[in-house]
Amino acid sequence: MTDQLSDAGVRAANAQFYEALEAGDLELMDDIWAKSADAVCAHPGRAPLRGWEEIRASWQAIISGGGNPQIIITEEEVTMRGTVAWVTAIENMISGGHTGAAAALNVFEHDGRRWWLVVHHAAPVLG
Repeated sequence: MTDQLSDAGVRAANAQFYEALEAGDLELMDDIWAKSADAVCAHPGRAPLRGWEEIRASWQAIISGGGNPQIIITEEEVTMRGTVAWVTAIENMISGGHTGAAAALNVFEHDGRRWWLVVHHAAPVLG
């Protein structure tokens, strides 16, 4: 499904990203991220990471910390421009009895075969 050059393909790729995060599955995370030096990830409250090696190390640290949150995505909107698409959404997280929300931006690029995540940015929703 993530191979479709369509709104549905982008949504499937976005869902795979959150599935990997919820499951604490680093292999699935490897499968959705572009292995590019241009890839960027900005976790809430942290400086942006650039390049797949830095990004992967951050996800490995997050996943190995355990306590993977349940994430409920709301307000998901997809915008496509040719082979680039971005998803805006609210990440509603539940972890260890605590709840929180982050505004997320996920940017995907289609390489002619499938969608790859190239940018993830999440910022806390205050109030």
